[in-house]
Amino acid sequence: MKLVSYRSGGEVRHGVLTGPEGDQQIRDLGSGDLLNLLESGDDWMERAHATASSPALALSAVQLLAPLRRPPKLLALAGNYQDHVRESKVADVRKANAVPLLFLKPSTAIVAAGEPISAPDISDAMDYELELAVVIGRRCKGIQAADALGVVAGYMIANDISARVVDWGVERGEVTPRMAFFDWLNGKWPDGFAPMGPYLVTADDVPDPQALAMRLSVNGAVRQEASTGDMIFTVAETIAFCARFMTLEPGDIILTGTPSGVGATTQTYLHPGDRMEAWIEGLGTLATPVVAAGGGA
Repeated sequence: MKLVSYRSGGEVRHGVLTGPEGDQQIRDLGSGDLLNLLESGDDWMERAHATASSPALALSAVQLLAPLRRPPKLLALAGNYQDHVRESKVADVRKANAVPLLFLKPSTAIVAAGEPISAPDISDAMDYELELAVVIGRRCKGIQAADALGVVAGYMIANDISARVVDWGVERGEVTPRMAFFDWLNGKWPDGFAPMGPYLVTADDVPDPQALAMRLSVNGAVRQEASTGDMIFTVAETIAFCARFMTLEPGDIILTGTPSGVGATTQTYLHPGDRMEAWIEGLGTLATPVVAAGGGA
């Protein structure tokens, strides 16, 4: 089942997306975005299936939004594909002696499929990172990896946009390891730096999240191509790790890391006029155009 958030008549609503490409329709489920549905009780999927027989609205008549616009938490995993670790000139991750490395992105970074992002004034090294996004559907704490997929609401595509070199607006002098770390971290935070969508595919339609082909292109040229099976830490292992430290809530999003091929490897960064297309098997295509600051191409 494909779930969407949309705006119609000035109101934000959510529903089920049905029909073939080019003739898709939305069967309305209620007001608010998908967070309203996920927070409405553990039987939300059964109710969504039942309501999917309601009258349909043409997709062309509405504006699609990001499935979850303000999740309770937006977590992201760094260095979770060995080939990306290697292209970053970092020693291979020895999984037996390592843990997932997670950071937070602000929800203000989230934009919808097709929504343009602006080149920020803090950096001229804006990069792309194709990622599988995991959405939590049931509150949990201390869950084991063997049970972790049972709390997943579904999956969608994300692009963890990153500013590789950040202009802090002050004279910093020597770039110490501490400052270099925060360059990396602050470069994840600008508005628009987390395109997501185009819809949420429920977990019952994704039998194995570790068996999905994935690809990202810029202006038609393929830059990243891999499989979610290449992750160092699986979706289940990552959820279990997160749940050791915090309560995971319905609507929380976890970005699971990017494969190799990022622009930083070849200093091939994004510029106004570029168009990214991120694709993951079974989850659709997330298109994101880049515009200049202020909105011009």
